[in-house]
Amino acid sequence: MRDTIYTIPLTDVFSPREGCPVCRLRSMLEKRCVEYIMGAAMMEPDIRIETNRYGFCPSHLELLIRQKNRLSLALMLETHLDELRDRHMPPSVKKGTPPVSETCFVCREIDGAAEKLLDTALKLFFSDSSFQALFLEQDYCWKHYEALCLQAGAALNRRQSAQLAAALTERQKARLSALREDVHSFTTSFDYRNAGAANRDEQIKTAVERAVDYLK
Repeated sequence: MRDTIYTIPLTDVFSPREGCPVCRLRSMLEKRCVEYIMGAAMMEPDIRIETNRYGFCPSHLELLIRQKNRLSLALMLETHLDELRDRHMPPSVKKGTPPVSETCFVCREIDGAAEKLLDTALKLFFSDSSFQALFLEQDYCWKHYEALCLQAGAALNRRQSAQLAAALTERQKARLSALREDVHSFTTSFDYRNAGAANRDEQIKTAVERAVDYLK
């Protein structure tokens, strides 16, 4: 998986211009990772060592159990349960090491692959003008706008990271202000003087849901 999970072309992720591309990227990586470990890779020794070691978070256990191949999941769970019984009872967590209940193989794979792909995207921002325009046209959620600015600080030099953060922030501020205005319009629609405004205007009607999507 470490050779293939990174092969998603960045233009495939950014081209739709619909919603947050980082959310879309992580969703694609999650799908590929789950399909990979539920297939033949489940029997690869290095993969089993890691699924035994890290296990799966509740949300990814739910996703795995909804897949068709329960035998693959059962085989992984069998050796993971052995690992818990033989190595983690009673729990003994070294300083700086999270307990097993807080680790997840799928989360680790997604985080690692997403970081590498976004490092590439940040560098393309300065080497490919067409990609730069595509990058700035996106509607990032707050979480991933913030994450991109922080990752730029680590992956780029100071001048480049400041330039990228400023460009991202300009668009995000405009988007946030428009969203805030829609939420305000929704709240004032309950005033008798604006009765029915939320029902007449789709932007106002969906303001709360869109604000929640932006923030979560």
